Amino acid sequence: MVKKENIWKFNEDDWKIHFDDKELLDRVCDKFNLGSVNTIYYEQGVLSEATSWDIIVPDDKIEEVKKFLEDKA
Repeated sequence: MVKKENIWKFNEDDWKIHFDDKELLDRVCDKFNLGSVNTIYYEQGVLSEATSWDIIVPDDKIEEVKKFLEDKA
């Protein structure tokens, strides 16, 4: 699940969404053809074990993505 505070306006044309669930991230990227992850976090201190991810979503897709995420909650 993605909390509302994990979706924010990134710049004039894009939004960012923070994910803690890799499977959900992959489904969103595949379904909306969003490309690769923008930021990867390694909070455990081990570079081989990512713990969360940020992706950039264009303005023209953000409402669809938000609806998809709400339906998955």
